[in-house]
Amino acid sequence: MLKAHTLLSVLLGAGVLLGCAVSTPPSQHELMPLALGQASVPVQWRHEQTPGQFDVKALGFTPDAVLKSLIAEAWLYNTDLRIAASRIEQSRAALKAAGGPLLPSLAIGAQAGDSAIPTSSMSTTGIGLVAAWEIDLWGRLKSEEAAAGARFQASELDLQYSRQAIAAAVTRSWISIIEATQQLELAQQMQRMAEQQVKLIQTGHKVGRNTAQDVALNEATVAVYRNQVASNEQSLNQARRSLEVLLGRYPAAEVVTTSVLPLASSELPAGIPAELMTRRPDVLAAEQRFRAAFQDVEAAQRARLPSLKLSAGFAYIEDSIIVLDPSLKNPLWAMTGQLLAPIFTGGVLEAQIEAKTAKQQEAIAQYSKTALTAFNEVEGALAAERSLLQRQKAVDSQNVQLEKSLGFAQVQQKVGKADAYQLLQQQLSLANSQANLLRVQSERLNNRINLHQALGGHFPE
Repeated sequence: MLKAHTLLSVLLGAGVLLGCAVSTPPSQHELMPLALGQASVPVQWRHEQTPGQFDVKALGFTPDAVLKSLIAEAWLYNTDLRIAASRIEQSRAALKAAGGPLLPSLAIGAQAGDSAIPTSSMSTTGIGLVAAWEIDLWGRLKSEEAAAGARFQASELDLQYSRQAIAAAVTRSWISIIEATQQLELAQQMQRMAEQQVKLIQTGHKVGRNTAQDVALNEATVAVYRNQVASNEQSLNQARRSLEVLLGRYPAAEVVTTSVLPLASSELPAGIPAELMTRRPDVLAAEQRFRAAFQDVEAAQRARLPSLKLSAGFAYIEDSIIVLDPSLKNPLWAMTGQLLAPIFTGGVLEAQIEAKTAKQQEAIAQYSKTALTAFNEVEGALAAERSLLQRQKAVDSQNVQLEKSLGFAQVQQKVGKADAYQLLQQQLSLANSQANLLRVQSERLNNRINLHQALGGHFPE
């Protein structure tokens, strides 16, 4: 029979030799075709207008100090970010727990009590240390630790993606407030112009130059602009409240922003599609979740293999016990090794493998969905940029022509060929066109934000 220390040496040696067999999940280069299937990634974006390297810091316009401070405030106080940060701590604790079984455990115990036998009574008192260690023969514990590590990395990437999403939402709200403020000012100007027209028509009606129908139609136009003013006020307050919630403030519609929309830059290179998979945090998080699912399958498969557990104890007991058995001497010690192989578990282990494998397939599908969504967001924003640029040029041209027409009307009024009513009508047409231009500029800036976020860009700090 082998002595205890000889048996321990043999088992420990086996554990050292076999405890390093851990499989490696597919690399990102191998995972992409596996996940995307028939969706081949093009070399260039289909709707890109300006080829070139994507600048992760180029937002598409120049952010001012107000916007930067609002983003910084949101990163500090936004509730969604606080939730994401707490999930990181949960994943960190799970990772720590998963690594624990790879190390020996140590416990201390003590006992005190009395026992009675027919001839006498005896007290039993002692204290001891017990150590136990499961040798990771097949890498099961390391696979579990690797899975927990991948989930922890995924939670960190989730927080990074949430920070980008919150910064993008703050920037969009900032733009919405600026636009709503300017739209409100324009609507108020148009209401005043329409009211001046009503006065002119009422005067004309008194002298018989205009009819009661003319008065009614112009008063209806004033009502239209009053409605527009009220609608713009509502939009402005709603945009302010939305921003305040993002900032973690009470939604009181009191936040103050810049008063003028920034100018969109003329060029915004988007890089190449393949780079997106290495830059977007949500895609990288989906990849890490696949890696975690892969290691879960590995751990479930290796749970069917034998396990090796070592334990040792060291104790000191009361001398009265030793007197009963002269062979006992303080301190007492014991050392054991246990090799246990599952034979019949009622299908539990097989079912766990099936469940983990299905979860792995789900992770692959989720990675594919996340990647395709990312590609779609970029292509959609690039296509929208082209359309919005065409719209902005058209409205710019309209404004130029209306300004020329207004200039002609002013000259005609001076020489008596046009009246004040016609001049006001020209001014109303120009103001309406300016409102349309504001809308297109705002949409284009928002699209720049969407494109920057879709490309995995950074936001100003």
